[in-house]
Amino acid sequence: MSDKKKKPEAIQLVTVPESEFTIVHPREDVHCARVPLAGCAWIDTGEGVVLIDTLLHPWAAEKTLENIHETGGKVEYIIYTHHHLDHINGCKVFMADQPRAVISHHYLPSNLDKYKMLAQHRARIAAQQFNIPEIPNSGDNWVYPTQTFLEEMSFSLGGKTFELYAARGETDDVCWVWVPEIKTAFLGDLIIRSFPNIGNPWKPTRFALDWAKTLEQVRTMQPELIIAGGANIDFHGEEALQALDDNIAAIRSLHDQVVACINRGIHISEMIHQIQLPDELKKSPYLKFGYSRPEFFVYNTYRWYHGYFDGNPANLLPRPEKEVKITLCDLIGDSNKIIDKALSLSADGRAQLALQVLDVLLQADPDNIEARKTRIELLEKLVEDDFCVMSRNSYVYFMQQDKEFIEARSK
Repeated sequence: MSDKKKKPEAIQLVTVPESEFTIVHPREDVHCARVPLAGCAWIDTGEGVVLIDTLLHPWAAEKTLENIHETGGKVEYIIYTHHHLDHINGCKVFMADQPRAVISHHYLPSNLDKYKMLAQHRARIAAQQFNIPEIPNSGDNWVYPTQTFLEEMSFSLGGKTFELYAARGETDDVCWVWVPEIKTAFLGDLIIRSFPNIGNPWKPTRFALDWAKTLEQVRTMQPELIIAGGANIDFHGEEALQALDDNIAAIRSLHDQVVACINRGIHISEMIHQIQLPDELKKSPYLKFGYSRPEFFVYNTYRWYHGYFDGNPANLLPRPEKEVKITLCDLIGDSNKIIDKALSLSADGRAQLALQVLDVLLQADPDNIEARKTRIELLEKLVEDDFCVMSRNSYVYFMQQDKEFIEARSK
């Protein structure tokens, strides 16, 4: 076996081949189109189709529409579970069927407006999170809802009732759908394949306590089938109830631990290391840290309840970080001391601390090639055992940035 290090790579969820597209049929009248990260579900009613979410890629939406026409006829209604692009970006394709309505929560249109306003920023953070090209999205392809609701609404088609409920979870415009005749809940991303996505380092605050309460409301319905994870997963019978129970317990536990730490005055940088899932939940197959992780949850919940001031007077009206670190670097007086200390910490198994120490030099002297090379080495250490999409992809992104910087300076 070769001793050569395996190349650190990002986990790709957005850029996927068409071979990854699949159609599944969780029950006779419920169908799902699936691509990693994004999916959609549709329900045959005998009088047309109700489509829930619309995928991310137009090519996947086109394949789905062909299948809908083969299995259920015409799309009569489209429902958005929330405004994230993997749920709304394919809608234009389905508009060929001239549906009666595109339905969403009342807040969804303003969230799409916010996306347009922050297009450059969103392109940059998407490049970091998903390892994709940094291309701003103008939103020209998006379809705004034609009907919105604030709390709940319902409609019927072909003997099936579609109950739509508003919630705050991953966003403030969540809509989950209950079809009582088939005891099926369509949850969008309120449950995903892994630990709930309640914290995202790049995104606005998410709503942990409301999230748990919403899943508890779903639990009272005693669903026999749950379609979740952007329609990429389906849970049946007892498994559906267990997935709900484990997600509720995890959210409640971490939320309450954050509240307790805030009340005790624990600093956020200590909090993210102190707070843990209960041991019995760490074994849950529904709570793997594949996309998000508890540290992100803690940061997110802290931000919801706590202002930016951390109790240290030095941080109330701070000088720019770069200015502070230039001063520290001048005080140390030798860039090699910083690099050597970072390498020593890394060798001692403390790569994260090493990264923060090295950052004193990188902020003060971003053109320092040795510091850039050292950061690549530290990030490689962090990537080795990290298979959480968001953190791993971020490390890989900045490694690539440093490599491109070094290469450009060597020419």
